[in-house]
Amino acid sequence: MNITSLTKQQVAKTVISQLEEQSYELSVQTGLLNSYSSSPQITTQSSRDVFSPDILTIEQNGETNIYEIQLNSKIDAEKWRIFSHYTKVRQGELFIIVPEPNLSAAEEAIIKNDIRNIKLMYVPN
Repeated sequence: MNITSLTKQQVAKTVISQLEEQSYELSVQTGLLNSYSSSPQITTQSSRDVFSPDILTIEQNGETNIYEIQLNSKIDAEKWRIFSHYTKVRQGELFIIVPEPNLSAAEEAIIKNDIRNIKLMYVPN
């Protein structure tokens, strides 16, 4: 169950419009909005799991960032770890977007699972 009344599509639209305002040379991929190409599937050699990020951006210099929108209380640490590694290799960062009430649970999961190269953002409840 979502903690916020916002949908992933609404959050994605807001995040992408802010990113596009900040950067002229930005490629955006997301499966959440029809006007963009879908995000690629991402995995690692050591994992059988395959995930598609909610939003993937690539800047002109090759920096790749992932914005993962987590509106419910389910935390998938393996997905976050894979995305974190993917962005680190590409000189970018992983941004996790959660509802404000989930901030502490997300912080705990990040610390407990020793996930690096990650930034936490929140949407107001």
